Amino acid sequence: MGYGDSMATIMAMGMAVVAVLMLIGLVLYCLKSIGLYTLAKNRGIENPWLAWIPIADLYIMGMLVGEMDLFGIHIDNLGLWLPVVVVGGSVLSWIPVLGTLISIAMLIFMVVFIYKLFEMYSENAVLFTILSVLLGLFAVFVFVIRNNEMQASAAVTAATMDETTVTTPDEPMAKE
Repeated sequence: MGYGDSMATIMAMGMAVVAVLMLIGLVLYCLKSIGLYTLAKNRGIENPWLAWIPIADLYIMGMLVGEMDLFGIHIDNLGLWLPVVVVGGSVLSWIPVLGTLISIAMLIFMVVFIYKLFEMYSENAVLFTILSVLLGLFAVFVFVIRNNEMQASAAVTAATMDETTVTTPDEPMAKE
């Protein structure tokens, strides 16, 4: 076997590995999108089809969780903040030194967010979060929980969020 044959074999093997990785990526993308779509549809979130669009799926995930506390800071409207944090953090992570700190902060934010999502729909939130972070199985677990009912404590929070009163400058804020 000559030098050209060995190089062709190495390139063919490399292309096969890339093809397998792309197939795995496509399957995980479909599992995540189906899971998010089903969760959003079951919750009555408008435009659940956004689960199939990259970055827009972050909006759906944020709407599913709604709000969370991070080190004593209450974050409302995660449907807006999750895409901003992920896209903004990804862009700013390229800044030397500061980018490292932003990446660490974004990692912490995402781990807490993923835990909160799994906590709302599963009794195995800690296990699902750890395996999602360490093994990249987030898509699989979102697919697994897609038909689960919301946990009782999360249902109370979601019901409270749905009853939030929106006021205009002309009318006083309603007291509950």
